[in-house]
Amino acid sequence: MNQEEFEHIWHDESEYVECFTSGSTGKPKEIRLSKEFMRESAKRTNKFFEISRESRLHTCLDFIYIASKMMAVRADVASCKLTSEIPSSRPLGGVAKDEKIDLLSVVPAQMEWILDASDKWSGIKHILIGGSAIPPMLRRRIALSGYDAWETYGMTETASHIALRKVDEEDAPFATLEGISVEVNSEGCLRITLPNGETLVTNDLAEIVGENSFHILGRADNCVISGGIKIIPEELERRLGAFVAFDYCLSSVPDKKWGEKLVMVVESAKGNIPEDLIKEAVGVRLRQYRKILDLGVKAPKDVVCISEFPRTSNGKIDRKGLKKLLHSF
Repeated sequence: MNQEEFEHIWHDESEYVECFTSGSTGKPKEIRLSKEFMRESAKRTNKFFEISRESRLHTCLDFIYIASKMMAVRADVASCKLTSEIPSSRPLGGVAKDEKIDLLSVVPAQMEWILDASDKWSGIKHILIGGSAIPPMLRRRIALSGYDAWETYGMTETASHIALRKVDEEDAPFATLEGISVEVNSEGCLRITLPNGETLVTNDLAEIVGENSFHILGRADNCVISGGIKIIPEELERRLGAFVAFDYCLSSVPDKKWGEKLVMVVESAKGNIPEDLIKEAVGVRLRQYRKILDLGVKAPKDVVCISEFPRTSNGKIDRKGLKKLLHSF
């Protein structure tokens, strides 16, 4: 779907827009969002970033996803200009370095390309980064880049993000947009209350750190129970990320003694390096990390090499698929 096709849908007589969830935890499912619900979401973001009639928005993402749909809605609500491009891993190819963009929408891989460019796009005022978590190494690069970049938290069901946090070197909490409140339920999962009173319980384990601000620890269904201890892989990955410069994922394998054993999974297809050398090199580093970070019983116990990570339709690592694969060995 492109910009023109979505804008045709947006301006037709229907009160709803058909959308698909991201597929982060399984097959994408179709849902309906009311146009009024989407307008209210757009107003909150426009107010936060001071989007006006004179603003220009630009998206590098496909309009099949809620992120680009909402960029179009924000432009419509503000009566401002929206430009778009064919999605690719090398965005902004047709945008001049000094060309004005008040709000740009990208995913982390596209942001990495922007940082790799020899010259900075000086005309970009704000950048929205969503679609997946920002790796620690990339986070530090963004923080030092001088770009005003914001990480989003939200989902299709909430018509894009409900909270934002500035991308800096510190792990700052997400802060909700106006009128949205959050809490955790008895299982520790985030519960969102929208301005219209509607509530949504997510599968994200969260820590409330202040009024309407929170940290996401990881997904409840990704937890590893090893020897009766609950381990959140994503939380450990953030700690290890400050030291690890290669792609990996934490998961588990069956273990007779502990039930599950936490392991570091590495893609062996990258670099054409023999698996035994990868395991040896990563294993040495892993033993160093255990001491440096004092991980204790929550430290990964082994290194597992697979040819490549299973991924969802939008490119994220399919953690459920990976765990199923590892448990089938």
